[in-house]
Amino acid sequence: MVGRSWISQLNMLKEQFPIIGDVRGQGLFLGFELTDLDKNHLPFQTGLLSNRMKSYGILTSTDGPDHNVIKMKPPLCFTSDHVQEFTERLHSILS
Repeated sequence: MVGRSWISQLNMLKEQFPIIGDVRGQGLFLGFELTDLDKNHLPFQTGLLSNRMKSYGILTSTDGPDHNVIKMKPPLCFTSDHVQEFTERLHSILS
């Protein structure tokens, strides 16, 4: 339930911020890629985003052949409150 809510929140951000490409995953193991309007991968921006999230105390990693995927693997105690905080922080950074 929390994972589905998180995917939904990420897809809502995807509509607002075209830099978010594909959102994928299952359960709490989720990821999203960063691409430009031509669907070119953005590894530099992905690293910057991961580091900015870390400055808020939110740990993510980069993954994928081109290192343009933000990957999240939170602990099982991750709640909808955590989803809300993640979404708000991500929105703030992307704004």
